[in-house]
Parts: sequence; C-alpha cells; structure tokens
Amino acid sequence: MRMSIIIPVYNEEASIAEVLEHCLKLKGHFEIIVVDGGSQDLTLEKAKRFETISLFKTSKGRARQMNFGAQQARGDILLFLHADTFLPEDAYASILELCKHPEVIGGSFRLIMKDSHPIFKFYKWCSQFSLEFFTYGDHGIFVKTKIFKAINGYKNIDFMEDVEIQKRLRKQGKFKKLKTSVITSNRRFQKNGIYRQLATDVILVVLFKLGISPHRLKQYYPDH
Repeated sequence: MRMSIIIPVYNEEASIAEVLEHCLKLKGHFEIIVVDGGSQDLTLEKAKRFETISLFKTSKGRARQMNFGAQQARGDILLFLHADTFLPEDAYASILELCKHPEVIGGSFRLIMKDSHPIFKFYKWCSQFSLEFFTYGDHGIFVKTKIFKAINGYKNIDFMEDVEIQKRLRKQGKFKKLKTSVITSNRRFQKNGIYRQLATDVILVVLFKLGISPHRLKQYYPDH
C-alpha cells in the first residue's frame, strides 16, 4: 500500500531540508509531495535539491495547498505533515497496521514538542486522546484517500481547517490515535511566550467551536 506525504510550505527555509531528508530515510512505500504557497525565502531552492520529491506551486492557504497536493497524490493513504514536524521511524508500519481495519478511516500521531518545559509534557499527555480539541495538523493527520475524496477534502478556510475536517471525517468511521509520536518545533511558543501562546490556542479553538469565522480568528494567529 502506498502513502503520500503531503507537506504544505510557506517560507520554511529553516526546516524544510531537514524534514525532507528525514522523510526520505523512513522505511515504507512513500511518495513525498511539497506544495509551496508563494514562499519569498529559500524554501523552493532547498526543496528542489531533492530530486525524488514532487514539488508544486499554488496560491497561499494551507487548506488549499493540501487539497492541491492530494489531487496530485497516487497513494492509498494521505499523510499531511507540517514542514517543521518529524515522523517516527515506524510511521509507515504503524499507519498501515491501523488502516488495515475497514472501520478505520484515518487518524493521527501523538505529539512531542522540542522543549523540556513541563507544559509540553502536558501537551504530550493530551495528544493521546482522539478528540478534535486535542488533535491538530501538527500531529500528522492521515486519512484513506477514498474517504478524503468522498468528503471533498479540506474546506477552503483561512484557519482551523484541521479541526473542521475532523468533524466530517469522524462521521465516516473511526479516527484513531497511534501510540507513536511526531516531534515538532516550539517556534511559535518561543516567539510569543509559552503561556501566552497556550492561552491563545485554547481561546481560538473555543471561539471556533462557538461559531466565530476562521477568517476573523486568523488575524490572531499570523503565519511565520
């Protein structure tokens, strides 16, 4: 069974090369698709060095970029990966084992942050629960391709696309958490402060659940 790793990027020169190198070393039957949303730094130049990946350009917007990547994908399973996030070595085997069950439509990994602060231990603990409130795009969401197409992919919204799609996915079957974790950067916490960023994250998710539009919420969560 083939998997497609889809990585949306926008000004990710600091991490994209390292993430691609890591993906290429993983065991399994993968293809890697990078979709750039108009980077103005060296992201494209660094990605082009990897001849075995597929590189595309589209307009900016993570949902739009991921949908575009999914349209190009040939895998039976789509794995959406952030450009600063590293998959575990057994990513392919663990996803394959989970998705062999017909009632399972997809899922995600647990999360480890690149920081020893106690708050991130709490983050890791929360990430074990397969709930929308504890599952986000940086957890490495994966879904069977036929299911992704059946629900017409991500909604083309500015923000919270990773939370919104789960509501529709979970109606299609079981969305499960793996026991292994991805490792992601804490760059937003470094920039904004740990507690301030944590409070912002919680408030924005709650407001989204209350019906505030993603377009309005996005202004409080700018791109890096």
